[in-house]
Amino acid sequence: HLLEVKVLTYNLFWWNLFGWHHRNGNGGSAGKLIASAGEDKPYDFMGFQECQDAELVLRDASLAGQYGSIAAPHDLAIAYRKAAWELIDHGMHEVAEDNPQQWWGTRGAQWARFRHKSTGYALMFVNHHGALPVGSGGKCGLLGTAYNILHAITSHRQSGEGVVLVGDFNSNEGTEEIKELDRRLRRINTGTSFGGVDHIFTNCGGVHVVETRNLGNGGSDHDALDAVVRL
Repeated sequence: HLLEVKVLTYNLFWWNLFGWHHRNGNGGSAGKLIASAGEDKPYDFMGFQECQDAELVLRDASLAGQYGSIAAPHDLAIAYRKAAWELIDHGMHEVAEDNPQQWWGTRGAQWARFRHKSTGYALMFVNHHGALPVGSGGKCGLLGTAYNILHAITSHRQSGEGVVLVGDFNSNEGTEEIKELDRRLRRINTGTSFGGVDHIFTNCGGVHVVETRNLGNGGSDHDALDAVVRL
């Protein structure tokens, strides 16, 4: 029996969408988008960028009790469905740094390894927010950033584990960064905002992709993307 896994990536535009002196959550619009998109089949994993409080987002989606959340530096967070998955291990790998003209700091790849409770299948979920300016790769360059992300995966992945890599890479499919990741992983969904900088990758082949969707922005300045993969 093959396992179907549903994943989401979503840059939440936190300072604007959730900032109290801006839109103060916009009536929970991001959470409502997640709740609606997960009605037919619940998400197994969600990767958030520009997220300062994943629990708030999960509460807005009326999902708080069902998901564990892992907060990380660089306003990254992973949420996972507790009924189906147990957390094995998690961490953060620094992979890039912004260029001086748009410098916010270093950038990371947040990773977590999970075991599926009923089948024992292990999966590594990686969540990334890329360097600025858009399309530059930052100080490490486009290829350097791609190599650093791949190194983060190979450093922590165990043999035989599935891999799902999501995020706002701040690089579109025309860049050397995404082309290099395409050579090593399979890109199964790409957004449209900022020229298409949000992506979902997996190490599972094309026949394993069940569904991909662009869910719209839910009040953010980025698309929320999801995918269902069969492992």
